[in-house]
Amino acid sequence: MHVHTSDSPDADIPAWSLIQKGRENNLRGIGFVAHLDLNPEDFCYNSFNADTYDESIIRARNESEGQLLVMKGLEVGEPHKYEEQVKNLVNYSDYDFITGALHSVENIGMILGKEAYSDRDPLEIVEEYYTETLRMVEISDIDILAHTGLFRRGLALAGLRYDFNEMQLWPEAIDSILKVLIERDIALELNTSGLRRAEKITYPIPAILERFRELGGTLVTLGSDTHREPHVFFGLSRGAALLLQSGFKEAYAFVDREPMAFGLA
Repeated sequence: MHVHTSDSPDADIPAWSLIQKGRENNLRGIGFVAHLDLNPEDFCYNSFNADTYDESIIRARNESEGQLLVMKGLEVGEPHKYEEQVKNLVNYSDYDFITGALHSVENIGMILGKEAYSDRDPLEIVEEYYTETLRMVEISDIDILAHTGLFRRGLALAGLRYDFNEMQLWPEAIDSILKVLIERDIALELNTSGLRRAEKITYPIPAILERFRELGGTLVTLGSDTHREPHVFFGLSRGAALLLQSGFKEAYAFVDREPMAFGLA
C-alpha cells in the first residue's frame, strides 16, 4: 500500500512500470495513491487530475493481467479541513481506499521541512500535531491514517532530536487517537519511508504500534511511501517483521473501501 506514481508532481514512477517489480518482490497487490492536496502551502497543491490517474490505473491493471491486485487510492491532505471541497472534485466510491495525511498543522504550517522548527519549541509542535491528528480521525471519511509521526522528517532536517518516545510524553492524547481508529474501523499505516531517511525509523514508532495492538486494534496496513525508482517497496520486509513483533498476524489492503486481510507469516 501507499505507492505514489507520476500522477503526482513529487513522484516520477509510472504506475504500470511497477507491476513487474511487484511480481519480482512476490507482492500480492499494490495500493497506488495520488496526492489530492488543497492546502496552498503544499507542494502538490491543486495538482490532482482524476482522468489522468484513472488512465494510469487502467494501464497498470492491464499490465498485471490479473496476477497482481491493483488498488486505486487517494492520499488526501488534511481531510478534516478540505473534505467538502475534495468531495466536490472526486467521488470517493470510485476509489479502493482513502488515506488521510497530516502534512500541515494549524498555526504552524508544513511540518515536513525544517522551517517550522526554527522558532518554536519542537515538542510543542509535536503536541499540536497529535491534537490535530485526533481532530482529523474523528471527523474525516478515511480508511487509513497515513505516516503517523511524520514530523520526525522535519526534526531530522532541522538537526533536532527525534529519538523520543511520544507514548511516554502524551500517552492520553495518543490513546485517544488509537481508540478512535478502532471505533471507526480506520487502519493505522506502518509507513517504512523513515527507514531510508536520516531518522531511520518507521512512522509510527514501534511503541505506538504495540499500544494500538494492546487496545485491540487489528487494522494495520504496510506502506513504503515510494516516490522514486531507488525506493520502490523499500523496507516492506522489515515492516512486516515489525508488525509480527508487535503482535499482528495480518496486514490489510482495501478493495472498494472494504478491508481485506493478508497473512504476514
